[in-house]
Amino acid sequence: MSAKISVSTLISALAAYPEAEKHLDIDGCFKFIELIQLLKPTLSLYQPPGTAEYLPLARLPINILDFFKKCLNIEHESAKIIWEALCPIAWDLGVPSGDMQAFGRRYLQFFLDHGGALGLAFYNFMPPVRTCLDPGCNSKSRTAKAAGVPYSRELAEELVLPVSVFTQDFGPIPDLSRGIIGCNTRYYANYYVSKKDSTRTYYHGPFEFIHTATHVFIEKRTLDLFTTMMLTSWTSAGNCARIYNDGLALKSLSPSLPALFSKSHVSLDVEDVWDGVSLHWLLEDAEERDEVLELVQDAPSQAKRLQPALHARNLRMAGPGQEAWSHACDLCCWIEIRPNGMKTYIRSTVTDGVTIGRPTCSVHDCDVPLESVKDRYCPIHHSEDLLCVVTTCSEYAEEGHRTCKLPLHRNLEDYNAEQQKAMFQLKQRLARLRTSQPRESIPEAGDDTIGQDEEILIDKDGVCDGKPEEGNQTLRARFGRKRTHNEELCVASCGVILGRATFYGSEAPNGVRTFWKKLFPTRRSLPSVLWHDNNCRIAVMLDKEGDTYFSTSALPVDVFHFKSKHKASDEDCNKFCNPVRWPELCTPEGTWRFNSSAAEQANAWIGGYQAIVREMQADRYEFFLDEMIKRRNRNIIKDLEKKGKAPHNIPREELLRPETPELVE
Repeated sequence: MSAKISVSTLISALAAYPEAEKHLDIDGCFKFIELIQLLKPTLSLYQPPGTAEYLPLARLPINILDFFKKCLNIEHESAKIIWEALCPIAWDLGVPSGDMQAFGRRYLQFFLDHGGALGLAFYNFMPPVRTCLDPGCNSKSRTAKAAGVPYSRELAEELVLPVSVFTQDFGPIPDLSRGIIGCNTRYYANYYVSKKDSTRTYYHGPFEFIHTATHVFIEKRTLDLFTTMMLTSWTSAGNCARIYNDGLALKSLSPSLPALFSKSHVSLDVEDVWDGVSLHWLLEDAEERDEVLELVQDAPSQAKRLQPALHARNLRMAGPGQEAWSHACDLCCWIEIRPNGMKTYIRSTVTDGVTIGRPTCSVHDCDVPLESVKDRYCPIHHSEDLLCVVTTCSEYAEEGHRTCKLPLHRNLEDYNAEQQKAMFQLKQRLARLRTSQPRESIPEAGDDTIGQDEEILIDKDGVCDGKPEEGNQTLRARFGRKRTHNEELCVASCGVILGRATFYGSEAPNGVRTFWKKLFPTRRSLPSVLWHDNNCRIAVMLDKEGDTYFSTSALPVDVFHFKSKHKASDEDCNKFCNPVRWPELCTPEGTWRFNSSAAEQANAWIGGYQAIVREMQADRYEFFLDEMIKRRNRNIIKDLEKKGKAPHNIPREELLRPETPELVE
């Protein structure tokens, strides 16, 4: 039935119940019908389990009658008569989501004023199932055993939790979340929990509201907004929370919120946002792969509960895991038709690194995650933290100090302590961080530690960022935490990012080679052109070691770097990497066929996240960057479609089909 009910239709429905007009006028009847739309989830609780199609109840429950009494100023008997008269059109009314939002704005205050005391809620979250999903419960009932009739156990025992709902239209409002207990399973609005293995299993989505914490639901539209803000304007989780709390929440509702609610969870914080968007992205990922999301139930926090799922997703994204990994289009792929009719495909990619970094183990090239981002060493190397911080010393540090008892070593520690108090030292540290923007627009109390506890090398002359002029004999001490060296991106010449990896110690030629081999694990998947600023050193390494894996790929140096940063006398660079060696890289008009600066443009974008990710735990860091890359790629591909550049994915199975029996490890 249409969402619109005409006055004539309403009068016709009331004609059979002339006494109804004595209790409620036409305007009141419309309000009654609209309130029924908002109460349908609650009324469905009174339907028999297993009902295929919910029908209007013969009688309204007492709390619903009380609700109408308070909202419409009518008695119980009046509400009963009006329900009998209007239930056929009220129950069958199909209401678009836009109209439901309008109803919500119109009647939310009724629920805030009267719903709580009557056990009624505006959204009233409940499980989508009414019978147990455990196959062990789907046995035969005793009474039906003789007839051989299978049955599903009805779920009856109910749990009711007060929750805060962070909506996009109304701000934070109080509500109720109802759980139902089965034999060995508890069912909630988004998921069910098995007592047998303590697993939280999510239903197939999508969900309009996501249960992000025990007492917190966040609307999907709100999480989508946070995602867009993070993607397009590098907005931190803290600033997302602040924008919501100060800009989206309806201040007009605050005075009428229940007293208990107003003292509890009425604003979002940083962890609410991270827990919300992380779970939202995991659920979308599971839906895209047509799988269900499973999390461990027993965890000290939602962040810890999500961490194994983030890690599993990171493993899938490593190497050729990005959905646009096999991307090709007219800007990054050139098809040449040879005189014999054969087609040749030339894909062009650019690889480069950008320094953003997260805390990591201070042992060079160690990739074992830290237990805490405040640690200096991973669990495997934690004993190293007991040693003197002078780089050439193997003695234990004295208690209360970072150096051993040798006076020269202690002098470096004292010098570092003095420098930490100096304003110029803080400015030097901030410059080294190269932070493009602050993490939060308004710092939290006590959040004045930018640059503190960062890795810093000090000798007798002060801060030293490079090798001393007199060689490595000068005493040097390493204070603070180490950070990952850089993020390495491989970018198609059109701007689509094909893959990413974290480099821990340096961007050495062997590291780039390893990155390429993991990203393109078969020679068939290798692009025809692999631009890199240091290809001359990479090519020399490959030639020296007899590595022929990249023999079918061109390894040129970016045109700008070749002209300005590589000496004309560099024979290796001219021999291996001069882009004019490959005529396919030029058009007949004499211009370069591909954009060899695509990685620098991508680096400028991903570098904007430096302030956001600099204190992230490893799994969240990897997950966040991969998610942002995936969504940025989707936007770029949409733009390529609009420009008629024919973006498409080369069949993955074709690229991953090896020419030899083995894949590269």
